[in-house]
Amino acid sequence: MRKDEISSIKNLLQFIWENKRSDFYRKKYTSAGFSKKDALNPKNFNKLPFLTREELESTPPDERLFINPKEIQFTAYTSGTTTQKPLIVYFSKVENYYIDPTLGTGARRLLIVYPPLNKNFGHTFVQQCVQSKNKSFPIFADFQNLANSAVIASKTKIDAVYATPTIANLLYEFLEKYYDPKKIKLLALSSETLTPNRRQQLKKFYPNAQIANLYASSEIGQFVLYPCKKIIKSENDWFHILQPPVIKAELIDGELVITYAANKAMPLIRYKTGDFFEVAREKCGCGISGPVLKWSGREGVDKIRVGGTEIKVNDVERIFGQLNYLVGDGYQIHFYEIREKSKALIKIIVEIKNSAIKASFLPKEQIKLAILDYLMKNWRLSPNSNLKDAIDKKAFAMPEIKFVEEFSRVGLKIRRLVSHLD
Repeated sequence: MRKDEISSIKNLLQFIWENKRSDFYRKKYTSAGFSKKDALNPKNFNKLPFLTREELESTPPDERLFINPKEIQFTAYTSGTTTQKPLIVYFSKVENYYIDPTLGTGARRLLIVYPPLNKNFGHTFVQQCVQSKNKSFPIFADFQNLANSAVIASKTKIDAVYATPTIANLLYEFLEKYYDPKKIKLLALSSETLTPNRRQQLKKFYPNAQIANLYASSEIGQFVLYPCKKIIKSENDWFHILQPPVIKAELIDGELVITYAANKAMPLIRYKTGDFFEVAREKCGCGISGPVLKWSGREGVDKIRVGGTEIKVNDVERIFGQLNYLVGDGYQIHFYEIREKSKALIKIIVEIKNSAIKASFLPKEQIKLAILDYLMKNWRLSPNSNLKDAIDKKAFAMPEIKFVEEFSRVGLKIRRLVSHLD
């Protein structure tokens, strides 16, 4: 570990162990067999037990509050999209967030239609814009009323958009009507996997925009992984680690584990994010130190394991990209286990939104047959077999296509893959 990293870890461990407000970590580490001496020794840091979301959810927020309640600046909560349980987190004042919201693109007027910033972290984002050497200011619009947001964009002459990929996609038609998408210099996207298919679509919609993929979580409270200009230009889903304020970022079996102390109300020590990355490069040509991380997805959302097969959202979007003329983006895929003659099979149900096929000249039954035929031949579940092969081997049942008004699983984040398997 670097000297500054060792010093930061020492200070953090001392703070949580001797804290008079909460014994959350003290009890956690003592129960795991750590004495005070061992727990506070940075050499043992990689042996400390991980912190999980489940632990945070099961512990009332007041029991994991490390500052005087009078010092709480605000309370945030997660959407609960992934686990169906919102997580409440207290936040203290943070002196410096150490990030440039413009990402060096020259953008200055940032339209915010990104739920976490609109709901919880708007005032801290203002601070980030003010603190940055590249001054900018956010314009908070309404992610639930994109027509109004486009009017606001026009009146304020925005040149950047902070959104999820889905919201950026939906916003386009309103910007085209009330403003001009060609005036957007920066698309700063987060909270969903930015698949190659979606990236290419957004490039067509926003031809002059640089597309930047960022990573944050409501538990952390800010963007902590970001792309430099070189990465943005390469169009790779790669990230630098923002240090400071991240004290340490680890990849444990591919999962990102974060230690973040800027939020004194609830510092995170070896927090398992549930998001998976790989080391793309040990260093970047831009000069920023540290490894470059590559996005691999969120377990259970961007990739799911089905009958020994890993289904990835990138592969699914590539397949359905060829069916764009039939269903566009209006599909969601569900996986169930059924029994046929005492044998367990995987059943795939593809939900297609009625609104996605209204423009089609084909009747629904023909659309259904076209989708099934394409999936059977082209959905490869392994290098040597496609979906038809898996059905012939009695591992999968025949897929079903359903036309729906709304998806079974809805939320502010798009959900392509939904597992109903135990």
